[in-house]
Amino acid sequence: MRTSRTIVPVLLAIADQKAMTNKFEKIDYEISRLETVTSAYNTDHFINATQRYIALVRQYHELLGPAEAKSRLTDRADELTGYCLPCAGMLADAAKNY
Repeated sequence: MRTSRTIVPVLLAIADQKAMTNKFEKIDYEISRLETVTSAYNTDHFINATQRYIALVRQYHELLGPAEAKSRLTDRADELTGYCLPCAGMLADAAKNY
C-alpha cells in the first residue's frame, strides 16, 4: 500500500510532463509553419498562436519552474520579432511575470 502512494504521484508527474511536451511540440510546429515569406499576411494567426503559447506556459508554469517559463517566453519573443512585433511584445510582457 505504501509503495502505491509513492508510485502514483510519480506516474502522474510523468504523464503531465508528456502531455506538456506534446502540447508545446504541437504549437511550436504550428508557429513554425507561419514563419514564411508571406508571414506579413499571417498576423492574426501569429497573435492567436502566441496567445495560446502564453496560456500554455501559464498552465504548466509550476511544472516548468519560473526560470524555464521565462526562458521559453523570451526565446519565443526573440524568434517572432522578425515576423510579428505585437506577438514579441505580448511574449515579453508575459515573461515579466516570471
